[in-house]
Amino acid sequence: MRRVLRILVILLVIAAVLLGAGVGYGIYTVRRMLPQTTGTLAIPGLQDTVEVYRDAAGVPHIYAKNTHDLFFAQGVITAQDRWWHMEFNRHTALGRISELTGESEAALNNDIFIRTVGWNRAAQADLDALDAESRTVLDDYTAGVNAYLAGKSGADLAVEYSVLSLIGVNIPVEPWTPLDSVAFTNVMSWGLAENWERELEFADLYKKFGDNAEEMLRYYLPPYPYEKNLPIIREGEYSAVADPIVSSAYQQPLVAPGTDLTKVSTTILGGKSVRDLTNDYALMRTETGIGSNNWTISGARTETGKPLLADDPHLGIQMPALWYQVGLHCVVVSADCPYDVVGFTIPSVPGVAMGHNGRIAWGVTNVGPDTQDLYVIKVDPNDDLKYELDGKMVDMQVVEETIKIGGVSEPKTVRVRITRWGSIITDTGTADEFGQPLALRWAPMEKPDRNLTSILKLNRASDWDSFREALSYWDTLAQNFVYADVDGNIGYQTTGWTVIRAEGHSGLTPVDGSTTKYDWKGYYPREYLPHLYNPGRGYISTANQAVVPEDYYTQVAQELGSEFGDKSNYTISTQWAYGQRSQRIVHLIEATAKHTPDTVAAIHGDDYSTAAATLLPAALPIIGGVSEVPKEVTDWLASWTDYQMKMDSGPAALSELYFWELCKHLWGDELGFVPGDDGLITALDALLNNPDQAWWDDVTTTNIKETRDDILKTAYIAAYQEAVARMGSDYKQWSWGKLHTATFVSNPLGQSGIDLIENFVNGGPVPVSGGRNIVNATGYSAGNPFSVRSLPSFRMIVDFSNFDNSRWIITTGISGHPTSPHYRDQIDKWRFIEYNNMPFTLTAVKNNAVETLTLTPKN
Repeated sequence: MRRVLRILVILLVIAAVLLGAGVGYGIYTVRRMLPQTTGTLAIPGLQDTVEVYRDAAGVPHIYAKNTHDLFFAQGVITAQDRWWHMEFNRHTALGRISELTGESEAALNNDIFIRTVGWNRAAQADLDALDAESRTVLDDYTAGVNAYLAGKSGADLAVEYSVLSLIGVNIPVEPWTPLDSVAFTNVMSWGLAENWERELEFADLYKKFGDNAEEMLRYYLPPYPYEKNLPIIREGEYSAVADPIVSSAYQQPLVAPGTDLTKVSTTILGGKSVRDLTNDYALMRTETGIGSNNWTISGARTETGKPLLADDPHLGIQMPALWYQVGLHCVVVSADCPYDVVGFTIPSVPGVAMGHNGRIAWGVTNVGPDTQDLYVIKVDPNDDLKYELDGKMVDMQVVEETIKIGGVSEPKTVRVRITRWGSIITDTGTADEFGQPLALRWAPMEKPDRNLTSILKLNRASDWDSFREALSYWDTLAQNFVYADVDGNIGYQTTGWTVIRAEGHSGLTPVDGSTTKYDWKGYYPREYLPHLYNPGRGYISTANQAVVPEDYYTQVAQELGSEFGDKSNYTISTQWAYGQRSQRIVHLIEATAKHTPDTVAAIHGDDYSTAAATLLPAALPIIGGVSEVPKEVTDWLASWTDYQMKMDSGPAALSELYFWELCKHLWGDELGFVPGDDGLITALDALLNNPDQAWWDDVTTTNIKETRDDILKTAYIAAYQEAVARMGSDYKQWSWGKLHTATFVSNPLGQSGIDLIENFVNGGPVPVSGGRNIVNATGYSAGNPFSVRSLPSFRMIVDFSNFDNSRWIITTGISGHPTSPHYRDQIDKWRFIEYNNMPFTLTAVKNNAVETLTLTPKN
């Protein structure tokens, strides 16, 4: 009874804090957290006055007279809007989540995993590698954040502090540090280059299918379809350093020669599937379908004769939005104060990561290089701090990590064992599950990242050469950059450290860590990373597809062979998105003779489903006669031929249910889970033409061998029944938006399990259009359909005929304060493919402004 009463008291107090019950106290509590956005604010540390103009969406444009004040003010203003976001970011990046959540098994598991891998140690190396200029900017930004925090308690800064204190988690407001800013790059690098889970899955599949593995994998994780879905850079467009590429293909075997995958799988997985393993680290697991779109169109293809550039990175759904919109302007642009830029940044990082200045614009998508490898470690049976390497037992490095837990007096100490290859990740609470330890090698643990230096140089770049020079510092977070400039040029550049592996090492399965045979040979020299400038087709588009044709690697091997080995593996990756989005974007660009910002926006909002276009024409003649589904429903589905996954479309809902049920019945019976990989559409296309292939057989039935037609019918009946169960028997009332919704969840309160709190800090659920492998990429997890898990985290269109005519939108709002009018005010525009104006010139910024704040020095 006492426990029940305590919970009731806590809920009543929360209600008072959140809803303003108690009037005076509630209003004061809410208002003191919101930033001052008008009038004058005196702040110690400034050298001169700074003007901050905010538009109707609350987006700030900062005007300063010197570089110190510009980045100092960026720190102040970002902390005003997003302090809790910054607080959670730094605790995540440094493996300190438990300090914010209190006792939580999921949070502790994540902290242990992060500290074991070494994100915190990598961040310190990144900070140490910064040049003096970048460090000065970082120090200025840090000083601005701390000037805002000065004299404030947690209750003054964010509602999360007050709510968490009610459960005994009293969080001290620590000063911001330069380490906190650089640390988040590793979070992004991990999420966008995670491959180690796929290595375990490949090993598991080889164990499962044995001698038939190659055949089965061809119809589940097929090779990239180069002929059907073109790479970013095409034949005849190479901008490589050396002579034109010869026409012989360069390929590596999937599995290292001599690797006993049956033994490796049994030892590594210990009877668990990879899906079971990764569920232990849900916060750190990337979702299939995360990617991005960008494209740049030359003036030859636009109405104005000037370029257009578009970008929409696809990342995990969250509240508040991952990105922060900002304009950074020197009042007089000069060598001493060279910044005049607008775009998007991560709250905690100075500068603008994606956007445009007065000369150039840039946008990014993920390359997806394979920068992670697993090594099977043979530990000395007599000393668990030694392991075998080339016939000798050598010492491991040991690091002790101390993890504090909010509300708990005793911290948890974690021993991290580090080998030549990296940390032993099977020490993260699952060591008893495996017969041999696994070490994870990850490029950012070996190569310090200079991302901030790159961002600052990008913000100042004025042409193609200075753009590429800036990107030579963009290290661990490999991206596809598209480019345009005021002179009408367009371009593309691959960035990031790209691993060169030993002969026979594909990177797709774990390898023997007791030998240096599978050591990395090095990294691509920057001049060999693919790039393209002013192609004759008049546009460049990237959507996580293959970067170059396979022949590209032949030339690289020939030219770098003397340094790294002529038989080494120079492949950037073998695990691309399969090109459905990229080919659709190419089709839409080429379908319009002269583009405008409106036609580009229409591409952003395209909901064409390649899955439906692949499945339905083949399936409808087969499923038309099934008695379990009313004929009028099948006829209604057959009448839907534009394959647009609009939120109000009923056929779209049934079609996606059908594809999901087919994945369950076609692949799920063998795999033990419902897959959601990008390659399934390509695999299905092949399987539909191979009606007796082994995947069609349902292994859960006995004495029956199902064929294609059997499974197509079974899945369709199941899809109809699921639609009725979810949306009712009247098919005319069905809609995709009833299934496909987006809920923007705030960390950690948005997962509290208390409706009152979750409704206060979260956004949605709201119906959305789009889906997986669609340009409007509102992806979901196949294991938890159909709630959105990944999405276009922002959309941007830059118009070089008039920068003030450019457009942008983020997913939620500029503010991280739930009581702010700008906490959720961009959600509807985002989901309906609408935009806010993205002003650039001072005149346009002032015309758009609804609030002006003057920051002044305070002695």
